[in-house]
Amino acid sequence: MTDHEYLVSYGRFGEFGRFRPVEETTYQRGDQVVVRSHQGLELGTVLCLATAGHGRFLSRTAQGELLRPATGEDQSRAQRLSEQGQQLFQEGRRLAAELALPLEILDVEILLDGKQAIVHHLRRQECDYRALVSGLSRHFDLRIIMQNLSLPAEPEEGHGHGGCGRPDCGQEGGGGGCSSCGSGGGCGTCGKATKKEEVADYLSHLRETMREPPMRTSLL
Repeated sequence: MTDHEYLVSYGRFGEFGRFRPVEETTYQRGDQVVVRSHQGLELGTVLCLATAGHGRFLSRTAQGELLRPATGEDQSRAQRLSEQGQQLFQEGRRLAAELALPLEILDVEILLDGKQAIVHHLRRQECDYRALVSGLSRHFDLRIIMQNLSLPAEPEEGHGHGGCGRPDCGQEGGGGGCSSCGSGGGCGTCGKATKKEEVADYLSHLRETMREPPMRTSLL
């Protein structure tokens, strides 16, 4: 493990954070890399070396590991998983409508390990979405993580959550959930919107953002 870090953009929504290389390798801006983030194995793009000045805006410690440069095989795998993610997206929206759930699936990303998928959605009110999670998990043989993008984000009670779709999760039986579901309240990112207008406005903004390339702002 080296003592320097890089800012890397990663994930469907262009998150970025500090990543520490596991080997003595020099990276340049724009290099495609494989990182291990808090979500799992992902492709990323190097932005620059992390400096002390970035500590004013970001965590002062690395958020994950920069494993290696991305290969052509990594890129091909990511493309195949993206296509599978589109299938999961369509099936998820169909199943959510069939179950009359008060949520809208906005996007899906399958991580590079091919074992888990993140379902980005807006949930308009508290609901039990276990049937959605278990149905998608069985259909695609993936661990499903529900990522609620509703604003404002607030903690929710530990009932009515679907867990991650794994048979040993414990959430479906009223237990504490598994490691991916937090401490019994389902996914730690769950929240609710207080007004329907806020949800509609936020959804419109997200759609516009997803159509356009993300803007990069200097942190120095």
